[in-house]
Amino acid sequence: MDAKEYFEGIRDEVSSIEHAREMLARLKAREGAKAQSYTAGGGGGSSDPMDAINSRIDFEGRLKQRISDSEALLDEATALLYGADNRGGLAKIKGNRYADALCMAYLQAMPWDDIADMMQCSRQWCRELCNAGFRYIDEVGFAALKEI
Repeated sequence: MDAKEYFEGIRDEVSSIEHAREMLARLKAREGAKAQSYTAGGGGGSSDPMDAINSRIDFEGRLKQRISDSEALLDEATALLYGADNRGGLAKIKGNRYADALCMAYLQAMPWDDIADMMQCSRQWCRELCNAGFRYIDEVGFAALKEI
């Protein structure tokens, strides 16, 4: 796996987790107060309201485990970019701009327009910083970069 594939996989995971968090928020909101019916059998359905809550709790547990698993992957990628002590990695060798562009684009899954605004450069330049970072990581290797 090359550096670009590695970071794209992380970005996909980060995006997927964000979507799952949004879904969880919608499920919680749906559990909110509902209008009370005072007619006999007025619910119209025979489902237990606790089923939705139990399903949401199960989903929340799975999401927390997935987030926990992803944190280890994000920590590893952060060490590649900034070193284990935040004083190494790609940032030390190539410069902070390369590491910051990769971090925002892939570890934080930010849109390119937002990255360009933050870095005060064009979207194309941000992409080129990332591509140059990928090439460098592929040249020196993951293990060597972690030790810098």
